[in-house]
Amino acid sequence: MYLSDSELKQLNLLKRKTPAERFELMLQLIAGQFEAMKAGLRYKNPNLSDEELKECLKARMKAIYSGKL
Repeated sequence: MYLSDSELKQLNLLKRKTPAERFELMLQLIAGQFEAMKAGLRYKNPNLSDEELKECLKARMKAIYSGKL
């Protein structure tokens, strides 16, 4: 697999971080993914209540992680 110079620099930066710092970065990425997914659901369904949005998000995550998407 070929990595670009930019990707190699990013990889080297990550290698210098502690496991706790890498874990925090992972949490930030996951939180960003959830926010993007919620924004997409809200865009497609602008009239959803917060509770309905939460249920749609749960259903979406179940579909993604069960491979039924």
